[in-house]
Order: sequence, then structure tokens, then C-alpha cells
Amino acid sequence: MGKAPAKSRPRPTQAERSDAMRVRLLEATLDIISEEGWAHTSTQKICARAGVSRGAQTHHFLTKDSLLIAAVQEMVARYQGHMDAALDDDDAMKPRLQDLFDFLWDACFEGNLLNCWMEAMVAARTDPPLRRAVQETDTRSIQAMRALGEACIRDHNNAVPSAADIVELTVYLLRGMVVQNAVHPDNKHRARLFEIWKTLVLQV
Repeated sequence: MGKAPAKSRPRPTQAERSDAMRVRLLEATLDIISEEGWAHTSTQKICARAGVSRGAQTHHFLTKDSLLIAAVQEMVARYQGHMDAALDDDDAMKPRLQDLFDFLWDACFEGNLLNCWMEAMVAARTDPPLRRAVQETDTRSIQAMRALGEACIRDHNNAVPSAADIVELTVYLLRGMVVQNAVHPDNKHRARLFEIWKTLVLQV
């Protein structure tokens, strides 16, 4: 008995192809920012990495700034998505502040999102359009992380006072560690200091 003919996959629609191209452009942008820094990221490099023509790139993102700003917004959207997914794993139990700290540590030093974000924040200092985009995006991100802090408990009975402020301070501390890592890549030393920080704030 002969084999049944394999079913051919439906051809992707124009909208699906367009979405896939946009994703490739954003992925390539994040990769190059992480590898070469904001100042050395160009649309030519992005298009070559993404396998996209310059004309196709301008169809999705008319200018280099619009592409870079979209990449900034994508960074934070992914970071927030990772946090939401990780913290939704608990069933009826609210996450502890300790758990949130550990998650933030992993998010900062696994992958390239925080490296890219630091590049964007430094570049925004002297780039007004980028600064507006970074300010708006970062404000939403910080507010979301503060809300997670407010939802956390130190243990099963006692709420942590000012948990939102503690989480925001922790985010700023970790961002500084990401910047420091570029000059002093000593993960064990950073981890030891972060354990000291957790011990101090969890005693509040």
C-alpha cells in the first residue's frame, strides 16, 4: 500500500511574512546592539543580519531612529513578559520578595536584554527623540515592577513594608551591576554583594 501524499503546508500570508520580517529586524537590532554597542549599530548591519533589503526595512521602519526605538520597546516588552510568565507559575501562592529578587538577578545576567537596555539609556542622554521613548518605556516598566513588589510577601504571613520601593531600588542596583560588568566581569563578586543586599533589605 503506497504512502499517502504529504500534505503541503499552506503558504504564509502577506501579513505573516510581514510580521516575520519585522521580528527578524528587531532580533537583528538587539543582537548587534548587544555585540557592538549602540553607536556602532547601523541599518546596513541590521539588514544584513536579518536578511532583509534596505527597501523592506524602510517599509517597516522608515528611519534608523524608528527602528532603534521599536527595539527599545521590544526589549522592555520581552523583559516584562519574562517576569509575568515566571511569577505566574505560582498557583494560589503569592511570590515572595526573595523569589522576585532571584528572578531579577537571572533576568539581568542571562541573555542580552539588559545589556541592550543600558546601551539605550546611555545613548538617550544626548538623543532627545530616543530619550522620550526610553523615558516612557522605562516608566511603564518600573511601575510594573513596583506593582510586583507590592504583591510580594516576605513570608506566608507578614507583608514587607515599602516593598515597591525596595524592588525599584533593587532594579537600579542591578542595572549598575550590569554596567560594572563591562569593566569588571566578576560574577562571583557581584553575586556575593547581591546576597548582602538581599540580607539587608529582607530584614526590613
